[in-house]
Amino acid sequence: MHDANAIFSRLKCAPLAAACAVALVSAAFASSTRNPVAAERFALRFVPGVRYTRSENVIHLVTYDLNKTLRNLTGSRSNPVTILETRRRILILSPPDAIKETETNTRRYAPGAKDKSVIVRTVDYAGQLAPDGVRKPPLDALEDAGDGALDQLPDQPLFVGQAWSFSRPIRVERTLGQGTMLYTDTLDRIEQRAGKRVAIIAVTGIGRVDVARDLQRKGFKTATMALTGNAEFNLTDGLPGAQHYAARVEWGTRILFTHIGVIFDDTYDATPWISVPKT
Repeated sequence: MHDANAIFSRLKCAPLAAACAVALVSAAFASSTRNPVAAERFALRFVPGVRYTRSENVIHLVTYDLNKTLRNLTGSRSNPVTILETRRRILILSPPDAIKETETNTRRYAPGAKDKSVIVRTVDYAGQLAPDGVRKPPLDALEDAGDGALDQLPDQPLFVGQAWSFSRPIRVERTLGQGTMLYTDTLDRIEQRAGKRVAIIAVTGIGRVDVARDLQRKGFKTATMALTGNAEFNLTDGLPGAQHYAARVEWGTRILFTHIGVIFDDTYDATPWISVPKT
């Protein structure tokens, strides 16, 4: 049996403990009110006249969803196709907001493919680049869904956990398809690295994509493309950082009651923008 005096002592202390708890909570709330966590402001800050560069590596994989009979009939023509794409971008800003950007794009099939050709092309862009990333004139379409993930920054400061959204026209493997992707970027956390503040951003994208016209004529329907990944943004320097995304879309049709699918998987990796000496 509990001692009556001990129980009485606890009862007398209970109000005091409750009052102390309330006081502690109130103090913590007041402290957080006086010293709120600052919202993060995103803005590009390329230095005029400085030469910046970054690289992107993209893996395009096309596979076919066929039954065993069709796979046997088509033979090697239904084997998966892997295309490797490497891009190097160079950007120079002239005050106040004019940019010239040159992309060198190299494409080849994965090792082991019969086609050993390597295609190199150069793409130039000249226009205006706003601090939020918006370009004038805009691109007709982004070359890859991964290109759009940080293509527009929020115009207002954000707290951790907040998100912003925007849409961009995209191409799928250059000529395989095209459509519009809605991107949603969420500020996940802030990290300190070598004296720099780096924002970690969770990225998702969703959009309806049309397949190439010759496949449309065979009955392939518009399908949904989904993208997920993460991006970094150097808040201290005002430069996009490393990025990684994966995207997928599957177009399908039925011929003589048989399902046929074309599946496109995309893996995208980009390095941070860095300044380099002029050559």
